[in-house]
Amino acid sequence: MPFMPIVFITTLLHVFIGWRIAPALPGWAAGPFIAVLVASALVMPFGLLARRIKQQPLSDVMAWAGLLFMGLFSSLFVLTLAREVVLLIAAITALVAPGAFDMHALLEWTAAAVPILGLAVTVAGFVNARRTAAIVSVDVPIRDLPAGLHGFTIAQISDIHIGPTIKRPYLDAIVKAVNRLGADMVAVTGDLVDGSVPELHHHVAPLGG
Repeated sequence: MPFMPIVFITTLLHVFIGWRIAPALPGWAAGPFIAVLVASALVMPFGLLARRIKQQPLSDVMAWAGLLFMGLFSSLFVLTLAREVVLLIAAITALVAPGAFDMHALLEWTAAAVPILGLAVTVAGFVNARRTAAIVSVDVPIRDLPAGLHGFTIAQISDIHIGPTIKRPYLDAIVKAVNRLGADMVAVTGDLVDGSVPELHHHVAPLGG
């Protein structure tokens, strides 16, 4: 998809979030929330263009900023849509049972919940993404498997995405963790890199171990 339509669409989605959330926030919070949305709408496109910039560390800084805002934006957008569903259900309920709850209070606390939960989900996602990938053990029963292959172990590494934000030290930690397993075979699948060979060959080198 061309770049400019993506920017246009994401900008409209930022406007939608601001329109639905900011008016229901306390006065002291509405301004900073709008400022964050503006920053997100401006910085996210630069994150997508970061790989075109050869100068370091500027390229990596732009990628980090763009991807972090992308994570925050996606959380805010999903939570805003969820809030719309809650408000719709509440409005229908109010028609059936008038006065069952305070609609004004519901508008305020659900609006406050969107940025709070959005930030919390983004921080949790960042922490989870930066820690060494978890090891998950899976038993695979195979009928009529030759006796010599009973207990054969395969360590699968998938979706590492070596690129602007994941470098050699992260892959080093994964290689050490896999080697400690003593697997019979290692399978590298999924998206290994986000970039070119000249950019990333040094960072992918630990796989040789």
